[in-house]
Amino acid sequence: MQLTKHTDYAVRVLIYLNTQVDQTALSKANEIAELFDISFNHLTKVIHHLGKAGFIQTIRGKSGGIKLAKPAEQINLGDIIEVMETNLSPVNCQEPPCRLDSVCLAKPIFHKAMQAFLDELRKHTLADICITKSNDVWKLNLDQPVNIVE
Repeated sequence: MQLTKHTDYAVRVLIYLNTQVDQTALSKANEIAELFDISFNHLTKVIHHLGKAGFIQTIRGKSGGIKLAKPAEQINLGDIIEVMETNLSPVNCQEPPCRLDSVCLAKPIFHKAMQAFLDELRKHTLADICITKSNDVWKLNLDQPVNIVE
């Protein structure tokens, strides 16, 4: 399964917010859009969705911005995917109607695989996928390999 760009951008925003050293500071959507080379309009839709789901806190206005609404250890990856993805059905046998529907046994297997995918994601949090809290991580040169020592 490949996640939609909407979900991909949501995860990027959450990782970005979690890497900020000062977790009380507000981040600006336009700066995040520029950093990830994402359309500002698309990113604002993602941010709105993340805010409605309770993952981030959004503050409107000139001095507004966004920040995590709760600690990264409390933000479950499975929850993020389930909220951001509009369709988690691995197959659609109705569009166009499949002539094999009455004899095919693949659908339950695909659904079981999707459930295993979500179950694995539910074992992890945003904290599990962030290496460090450092505002400098965003200054890395993407043309150079990054060596990360744990």
